[in-house]
Amino acid sequence: MLKSILLSDLLPDKLDSVADQVRDRMCDDERIGGIKLAWDYIGKELNRALKSALDRDLLAVVAKTWSEFSEIAVFADPAKHPPGERSVVTLGEHELKRELHPVIAVTVAPCPCVELKFLLALTANISGARLTIVDGHIVGGDLGELWASAQLSYEGTPLHAPQKSAKVPVPGEFAFDPCIKIPRMISRPVEGAAAGG
Repeated sequence: MLKSILLSDLLPDKLDSVADQVRDRMCDDERIGGIKLAWDYIGKELNRALKSALDRDLLAVVAKTWSEFSEIAVFADPAKHPPGERSVVTLGEHELKRELHPVIAVTVAPCPCVELKFLLALTANISGARLTIVDGHIVGGDLGELWASAQLSYEGTPLHAPQKSAKVPVPGEFAFDPCIKIPRMISRPVEGAAAGG
């Protein structure tokens, strides 16, 4: 079984500039700007909150993106693929890009809550995959190698250099629990896709 790679694994251990960005943003509020605060402590807590918000399985995020491919979306149509039908879709080598938007709410009493909206730009490279689809859901599959990079930004400013994972060979099969629902829409095609029932 595949050892999970978490999105948070693609971030540096320490995001020093996050605390500075937060301090600048929060000090815009004159009620906070005049208060002496433990910014180092706030920065550490913010780092923990970001890591926690990004403790999501990379492969599940990749599968959510796969579910939006037109080659996969057709399997959500029960008229073409009746209940109980088991299908396998093969995807060739491809790269996925996805943007995630974690939001961290910071409250420093007695000041109002400030919501900090981040952007995580994720790129995943897959050497090839076979996905098993049942009842409009990706239930599992197998793939060759997977590697990814991610960069966290705040208000358009990157907070670190892009972090890359090592090329990870993915031996054997993987399963999703819960399964990944395929939305009933046609969207983007992927090169190298072939389907079989």
